[in-house]
Amino acid sequence: MNQSLSIRAVAGMVLVAFLWAVCFPFIVVGLPDAPPLLFAALRAFLAGLCLILIAFTKDGRPSYSLRQLLMLAVIGLSYTGMGLGGMFLGAGKLGPGLATVLANAQPLFAAVLSFFIVREVVTGRVFVGLLIGFIGVVVLAMPEMEFGNARFSGAVYVLGGAIGTAIGNVLLKYQAGSDDIYWSMGIQLVIGSVFLGIASVSLGEGFEIDWTWSFTTAMFVLAIPATAMMVVLWYALLASAPLNSLNSFTFLTPVFGLAIGMLLFGETFTSLEMIGIGITIVGLVIVVKAPRKTTSGSAVGEQAKVIRSS
Repeated sequence: MNQSLSIRAVAGMVLVAFLWAVCFPFIVVGLPDAPPLLFAALRAFLAGLCLILIAFTKDGRPSYSLRQLLMLAVIGLSYTGMGLGGMFLGAGKLGPGLATVLANAQPLFAAVLSFFIVREVVTGRVFVGLLIGFIGVVVLAMPEMEFGNARFSGAVYVLGGAIGTAIGNVLLKYQAGSDDIYWSMGIQLVIGSVFLGIASVSLGEGFEIDWTWSFTTAMFVLAIPATAMMVVLWYALLASAPLNSLNSFTFLTPVFGLAIGMLLFGETFTSLEMIGIGITIVGLVIVVKAPRKTTSGSAVGEQAKVIRSS
């Protein structure tokens, strides 16, 4: 089955990439005032609570089977727990460029996982496009490549978060379209916040938070537009387009990150960064233009419907 992205889907993914790009700057702003995992837990909880309140006013009480709740719990653990946990733990140890590079390894992991879970075929052209895009973000981060103990641990955290996000994205794709967006995203975010809270307590982070204006602003931006709004839009897009096509747009995130740095922090582009931007865009175009196929598309779709309803 061939499937290309609509203009609306492209616009939605550009917005998702932008909202993801603002995360690292605001995480860095807020980290001096709160422990990282507690910070991440609060972000997820506030975003989830916001979506649950919206869902309650729209549809009343949810109706989920035990299987669906277990699926949301796994998504909460992987997408929110591992994804945000790795992001917040790594942000304080890495430069934003390197952290963004490692976070954007997620589409490569998801491309492989999606074949086994939702049977999305990774064609040679798609894989080449994803690989070129990843090379582009590596080039963007090269000026900050310094290997040391802190950076190594930070890299491990962010890479672990990227793997968790990839697992969560594939499961979200499997689930997308079968339930209410607001309830599902709200529940998995709250579940993820519980995992993050348990991890915070286990590591002895403490509960001291300095509610400065900068921290409060960072928390609001991260919880509402950069999480609640972003995951709802992302989940809606997953219900209508292939995961690998959508994931290719995450390579725009470091490009937006550079633009934010230039406009808000006075950063300038080097020739190497310009090369990285060009390579990233080439990879993006290759993946978006590549035709999509699914193995036994209708049969898999029917099988998924049976599994979800059981």
